[in-house]
Amino acid sequence: MRRAVTANEPGHFEIKDYPDEPPGPGEVLLRVRACGICGSDLHHAYRDRSHWQASRVLGHEIAGEVAELGAGVKNLTINDHVAFEPRKHCGTCPECRGGRIELCQIQGQLYGLAVPGGFGETLTVPAENLFKVADDLDFAVAALAEPLAVAIHGHRVAAQLDAARPTRGERIVVLGAGPIGLMSAFYAARAGATEIAITARYKHQADAARMLGATHIFSSEDDGPAQLRTWAETHPVDLVMETVGGTAHTPALAGQIARRGGRVLILGVFDPDIPMPAQLIMSRQLRVAGTIFYGYIGMQHDYEIATQLLDEHRDVLGQLITHRVSLDQVEQGIALAGDKSSGALKVTIEP
Repeated sequence: MRRAVTANEPGHFEIKDYPDEPPGPGEVLLRVRACGICGSDLHHAYRDRSHWQASRVLGHEIAGEVAELGAGVKNLTINDHVAFEPRKHCGTCPECRGGRIELCQIQGQLYGLAVPGGFGETLTVPAENLFKVADDLDFAVAALAEPLAVAIHGHRVAAQLDAARPTRGERIVVLGAGPIGLMSAFYAARAGATEIAITARYKHQADAARMLGATHIFSSEDDGPAQLRTWAETHPVDLVMETVGGTAHTPALAGQIARRGGRVLILGVFDPDIPMPAQLIMSRQLRVAGTIFYGYIGMQHDYEIATQLLDEHRDVLGQLITHRVSLDQVEQGIALAGDKSSGALKVTIEP
């Protein structure tokens, strides 16, 4: 099989041949059909070259076909179409036994970072991390299960911060209109929010947000944040979902626009030097949570919800796939995904 492997020079890849890795007990050999380029891939390969490491295989937004079954795998068959939940968990630590697999600290490795990911033709993975999708669902759309599951998990965690309050009828603000922000707006609409405001930098992001259910669009540039704060003064915001991360000072903005007693969810991955607005959180009595992965809440896994929604709304969500590249074009794909002015929403590698 072929893989796109990070080269010595930052931002460059080499296509190398490797033998397929036969699946062991409880494992599956997955034929990768689509792998989305995520913001974390860009962080390691494009934006911050200090994180660049040679000889890595990036990519964790993965969908494909079952090519070979390891011993003991009973719930899958050859050629099943699946979405892959790319985080390992041990299943034995207190967090895993309590159903909080996203908190596993013993084996909590992410494919595409600590272990080889989906920028390749095949991948050997745990069968329990695979979720069946419809045979006629575009693999690129199926790969959206990963960012959608992040947004779903975040919204479900945020709902638990005020469990007595129904999510139907809420007013929600999403900061950022990248893939996670767009997915957050989409799921908020599915969960019953009646008003969804979102900040966007580019017109194509704003258009996508409207398509997915956003009712108000604010610019993330210039006086857009000030306009959002003014709007929030007369439109009390129940939940702010922060999806920007990096070096943005959006945690402070989130604290400013959430109503007193409201909730703030942090989904963006931040530079360690970005402060949290402790005084705002305390004085406005906000409920704050942060999530980064997915797992079970109750008896249902976030991927189960995500794959069902992708099937039901494939025509709409499929419009988020703006660019498709081959494995040989991975550098081009990374460049497209890293330049939002290109019109990119989601760039997918199709090995």
